Amino acid sequence: MSVIRPHWFPLLCGLIALVSLYDTFLIVQYSWSINLLEENPVGRWLLNVADGEVGVFVRVKLAGTVIVLTILAVLKKLRSRKAFPVTTSVAAWQAGLFTYLVLA
Repeated sequence: MSVIRPHWFPLLCGLIALVSLYDTFLIVQYSWSINLLEENPVGRWLLNVADGEVGVFVRVKLAGTVIVLTILAVLKKLRSRKAFPVTTSVAAWQAGLFTYLVLA
């Protein structure tokens, strides 16, 4: 545990970013059928707004990931006691999403 302790933040942020990039890759890869496959209501709405084109959806998704990673970095920089639980919660959510994307 002591080896991982100083590296928990970059490891978890890397996990968050990689899962987001993988999800974005799948959106682009299956853009021809994303209207049928997307289960997120916000994602569906963005696809409807853009007439089924994935460009807006991808940009909003990546912007959201950058915002989340920035907020986590600010929490860490401020040495907030919330940095660890918030970062691990987001990383756990992303790990669940990755599991769903791979197994579903």
